[in-house]
Amino acid sequence: DLMLPGLDGLQICRQLRSDPKTQGIRILMLTAKAEEVDEIVGFNMGADDYVAKPFKIKPLISRIKALLRRPSAEQSAFGGADVISVAGIEVDRTHHTAKLDGEEMQLTPTEFKMLWTMMRRPGRPYSRNELLDNARGEDANALERTIDVHVRSLRQKLGDKGHLIETVRGIGYRFKAE
Repeated sequence: DLMLPGLDGLQICRQLRSDPKTQGIRILMLTAKAEEVDEIVGFNMGADDYVAKPFKIKPLISRIKALLRRPSAEQSAFGGADVISVAGIEVDRTHHTAKLDGEEMQLTPTEFKMLWTMMRRPGRPYSRNELLDNARGEDANALERTIDVHVRSLRQKLGDKGHLIETVRGIGYRFKAE
């Protein structure tokens, strides 16, 4: 809340963002200040979302769930280790390279981010929207079926290891845990 007694919400947000231990947490500002300038200030101070009172509870819950689906700053779309290697496929986020059995693959940025995302957690199914958000950003204007085209291309580039990207009916895709 922006209008807290003592320390206001903007100062708290600033402190959270400046502390390395808390800079990656998700922040939703829920406040009575509904002016456009207040929202802009909130986002500029580091808020991930901004909701003005009065609000409807179901959309608020949906916004919170959406925030929780997003990777935190530590995880970001490339969080965790710098190199992942599974089944002869190696992805190095620092050098932005992907290798298949030691041979460098030519991946588009979207394919690279999708492969990284799925290989980080083999066996975990990702919805098309999650892959789209991780690969292209949340502001990307693309149809969720666009991911299908990228997956098909990625499978082709993986050759005989393309089967490691499994279709999960009704959900999306996952990298097969072997």
